[in-house]
Amino acid sequence: MNLRRFFPLLLLLPFLLAGCGSKETPPPPPTVATATSLPQATTAAPTPTTPTPTDTGIKVLDVVFTHGLSEEMQPQAPGADFQPDETVYLSVKIKGRPKKGDVTAQFYWHDQLIAEANVDLSDVNSGVLFSIGEDTYAGYTLSHEQPFPISAYYHATVLANDEAVDDYPFQVIPPQDAIATQISQVTLARDVDADYNPVDPTTIFTPTDTVNLVGLGDLGIDTWLQADWYVNGQLDEAGTRSLTLKENAPDTGFTFSYLPAEGWPVGEHSVTLTVNDEEVGRYSFSIE
Repeated sequence: MNLRRFFPLLLLLPFLLAGCGSKETPPPPPTVATATSLPQATTAAPTPTTPTPTDTGIKVLDVVFTHGLSEEMQPQAPGADFQPDETVYLSVKIKGRPKKGDVTAQFYWHDQLIAEANVDLSDVNSGVLFSIGEDTYAGYTLSHEQPFPISAYYHATVLANDEAVDDYPFQVIPPQDAIATQISQVTLARDVDADYNPVDPTTIFTPTDTVNLVGLGDLGIDTWLQADWYVNGQLDEAGTRSLTLKENAPDTGFTFSYLPAEGWPVGEHSVTLTVNDEEVGRYSFSIE
């Protein structure tokens, strides 16, 4: 899958307490992550989900995705499911009040880094003495101008002094007003009519034929579809195409078409259809 079509550019602007991280979907603008950190006195003994000591002298007690942060960088509405237009917040709880060190959050889609931000604890806690019963909270905000692609394959990596603590998954889910997306039919054909019906369905083509993948289904708001073409088993990125729905589209047809610049070589080839980052199917065809 060609992820660069969605995240083609990253912008990182470090500050004292902040780092900033059709057929074809227009690429969104740079994604920005910001970070702040404040010491916070606890009113009860901490109950971390998975305490994770590191070899850096910084002990991360808890990492929580949330839909909002308090002024003290504590999670206000914990949850790791976000709609495409939501801002992603991450709260990191650090044991005590370390006087030095860095805590970084890196945000990924699959293995692609989309943004990161860093907190320098020596700046945040300068002049603050370590106190038993007090902890430090670091807050990170992942914002954007265009909706994130729906996908279950996002995660954040938290690092203490450049050493990974752990990976923490989150996902982008369909909007509340989106109908359920379901593909009911996929056909390969030599052509397609104006109503997205397949014309001359077949799995056998000639070297000069345009191969059409023609589909039908219920498509919800922000659903995205992608076709990837494989020539002799190898991905041909020149053929990758994607589209994103801007409104609900029940019982709607769609098509992806491809003919390599130099024609199809004789042999066995295939095309995959991906919907919301999940492969729906792989469809094989022959060139004779």
